[in-house]
This record gives sequence, C-alpha cells and structure tokens, in this order.
Amino acid sequence: MHLLPVILSASIYPFWINPALAQVNNIGDMASELQSQVGDIADLIGAAAFLLGIGIALLGLLKFRQHAINPNDPSARLSTAFTLVFVGAAMVAIPTTLGVGIGSLFGNGTANVSVDGSLRTIN
Repeated sequence: MHLLPVILSASIYPFWINPALAQVNNIGDMASELQSQVGDIADLIGAAAFLLGIGIALLGLLKFRQHAINPNDPSARLSTAFTLVFVGAAMVAIPTTLGVGIGSLFGNGTANVSVDGSLRTIN
C-alpha cells in the first residue's frame, strides 16, 4: 500500500527532465559526449575497485589475526586470509593496470593515467 506513491513518482520522474540537457545536433556530438562520460565512469570504477581492495585486504589481515588468536577455529582458516589479501592487492592494482594497458594499446606510453588519457584531481 505504501509502495504505490513511490512507484508512481518513479514512473513520472523521467518526464520531468529538462529536454535542453539531452539535445545534440548530430551523431558526432553524441559520440563525443559519450566518450567524455565513459572516461568518468571508468575512473569511478577504478576508484571503487581501489577502495574495495583496501577493505578486502584489511579483512584478510583481520583473518590472520583471528587465526593467530585461535588456530583451531574453522572460520579462521589461513587459506581464507591469504585469499583475501591477494584479492585485495589485485583490486588495488586495477587502476594502474588499466592505465598501463591503455598506454600500451594506444601508444602513449606511461602518459596515460586514466582510461581516456587525462589526469583528474579531486578539487
């Protein structure tokens, strides 16, 4: 019963968007807008992978500590701790790997630090 207003507002909301924001003159403008947004999305995914990797690695370190306190606990296996640390390290390395991969494929060497080749700051 309480879900009906939410469903109605969610179905009407797309029609309230300002049409001037969605206008492009030709396919080239649409492609350039899409290209600028793809780089931002890739940077967001890279930042999320980096932060998630740090969290997973910390969980692995906590599993090491839990195993050191009680080695007979079946939930604190040493293999789980190693797996979490290695997965966390791999996720932390994703943004760097993406930058190097793009630089290798498209020939800019190490100048690319982002998927679309620009360095962004959080100012």
